[in-house]
Amino acid sequence: MVQAVGIDIVDMGRFQKAVEKWGQRFTHRILTEKEIKYCRRKATGVQSMAVRFAAKEALIKCLPPQEKIAFPWHDAEILSGKGGKPAISLHGRVAQLLRDKQVLVSLSHSENSAVAVIILQ
Repeated sequence: MVQAVGIDIVDMGRFQKAVEKWGQRFTHRILTEKEIKYCRRKATGVQSMAVRFAAKEALIKCLPPQEKIAFPWHDAEILSGKGGKPAISLHGRVAQLLRDKQVLVSLSHSENSAVAVIILQ
């Protein structure tokens, strides 16, 4: 039974500008070191970063209002699972909050946008 659905879309141009303006300060705030290393190995590195950001934003939309305010970005890590299928690893407060839930993630990106869907069951 689905308990929550979150979706987010990121404009690639805006995301690229944020990366250029804030650099590592921005990427290290929203992504884990493991995510950054993975994205940097990809030819579409900025797109991979943007879609991970979108997934975390989609996850935030699934959380109770009081948990959205101070979302710990590193408590959610978007990984590449078997066969490249995206997977999410939760840590800290978010892992505790969602301990009884299955969290499903779907990602897609193009040159212009990145979109992610999170489903809590």
